[in-house]
Amino acid sequence: MSLTARVEDYLEAVLDIEMSGEVATVTQLAKNLGVTKATVTAALKKLDESRLLVHERYGDVILTPEGREKALAVYRRHEFLADFFTRILGFSRERAHNVACVMEHEIDENTERRLAAFTDALALAERNNETWLKELRECMDSPNELPIPLCLMEEGSSGVIARVTAQYELRKRLNAAGFSPGVDISDIRKSDGLPGGVFTFVMNGMGIKFGIAEASAVWLYQPDK
Repeated sequence: MSLTARVEDYLEAVLDIEMSGEVATVTQLAKNLGVTKATVTAALKKLDESRLLVHERYGDVILTPEGREKALAVYRRHEFLADFFTRILGFSRERAHNVACVMEHEIDENTERRLAAFTDALALAERNNETWLKELRECMDSPNELPIPLCLMEEGSSGVIARVTAQYELRKRLNAAGFSPGVDISDIRKSDGLPGGVFTFVMNGMGIKFGIAEASAVWLYQPDK
């Protein structure tokens, strides 16, 4: 059986109830997951058929060894992500758990390991009183406005390049032309003429024209807004 996000939610919900010292039931699962008892019963039937749990009609719900192993993997990812968002990024615990609930289904083991290594590196820097960590946290406490692509900038506006998201040849061409983080762009205008429009602006005192592909790949901050 494919472990979809919903399947993982059910396994994790059963594990949560077990870890609280109780035995999972259809009623408890329906309450915890915010669905009807009929929905839970249908889902449990499929999970039972897949041998991830055991559920007899009107009886308790018990994870099989395989089901518990998979549930523990989801639980581990959830707790790690919640801790990362709370301790490293400064989220509230409620927000951290909500975001973790979404991300826990999407990250693979390699991603989890890399995030863990990053977290460990920050913990080591904290123990060593590294100055760069203090600067990093100051930046996170005062985040910049989110950058937007040049093609969505207001008529006549200005900005500072935050990143270039193009790939392959277009990225090479933009980099070679001097489009890199920190460069100022001003007097952005849009006109018709090509599918998606023509975008003109000034960079380093020169007037430049972009099509929609280039204008979608250059993202700008607006520090003064």
